[in-house]
Amino acid sequence: MGIASKVEADALSHATGNAAIDAALSLLSTDREAVRAAHWNRLDEKTRMMICHMAGLDAKKGKGALRDLDALERGKIHCEVRRLIKSLEIVLRCAQGGEMPVKCGALAGHSFDGIAAAGALQ
Repeated sequence: MGIASKVEADALSHATGNAAIDAALSLLSTDREAVRAAHWNRLDEKTRMMICHMAGLDAKKGKGALRDLDALERGKIHCEVRRLIKSLEIVLRCAQGGEMPVKCGALAGHSFDGIAAAGALQ
């Protein structure tokens, strides 16, 4: 009888633990959506509209709440933002260096590599 009650106690403990985990997960899923919505709302409307347009959605969807976007639309936005981030990282690498424009006067002959000056000011 001691073994049966140990098995029963373990089963009850397991069921109680699972119920607590399920309750915590349901609370977390609610909070996750609220956090996502808060991040979405922090973006300015023009940015949200631009990314919706780039994802092939109606740009006006960017004016709306996050809950108005279904999973497929959110997925399209996610993929487009991922692609855009990769492209912007390349732009960041390319947008360094070059010659200073002549209109800068004394700095015109100064060579700049994006991090530190390669030569002295002339």
